[in-house]
Amino acid sequence: MKKTKFTAKRIVINAVLIALYIVLGFIKIPIGNILRINMASFAVVMCAVMYSPIDGLIVGFLGEFLSQILGPYGMTPTTALWALPEAARGFLLGLCMLLPVIKQQMAEKVLHSKALAWYLAACVATGVVASLLNTFALYVDSKMFGYYEYYMVFGILWVRLGLAVVMSGAFGYLSLHITSALRRSKII
Repeated sequence: MKKTKFTAKRIVINAVLIALYIVLGFIKIPIGNILRINMASFAVVMCAVMYSPIDGLIVGFLGEFLSQILGPYGMTPTTALWALPEAARGFLLGLCMLLPVIKQQMAEKVLHSKALAWYLAACVATGVVASLLNTFALYVDSKMFGYYEYYMVFGILWVRLGLAVVMSGAFGYLSLHITSALRRSKII
């Protein structure tokens, strides 16, 4: 197995993806009073597709951690817990990118239907895991700070999971094409 190095270029691209995560996190589309859609996870998906599980974990964790600190919530006892879903998404999707059925096709720069299906399934599965971990963080946070309402945490879980499926599939498909273009132009 070939060892990969954290070169200066790779570290800079990870830093740019963390910054992109923070900027995209501030752009929110409200759905009712409870749900907000943001595009921040796109940076984590891009990182996991481009590099490795460790890169995905770092970008996911630091991106969300800094978003929490710089955003309206600031540093709280649950800040690290809120960063866990995106860290898990980056790490798990990075692991999925190492699966032979996906890795071989990515190396050939041709993604056939079988590999594309596996890849999109991995994106969707990691998005669902991140959404479930996010729900857990919301539950713990609501219990710690006394704002627990069943409908806030669990009443809209199916809606959140449905959004996770759609958004993760879209992010995966888009990141695949952007990553491919970046590789062709030798940026990554």
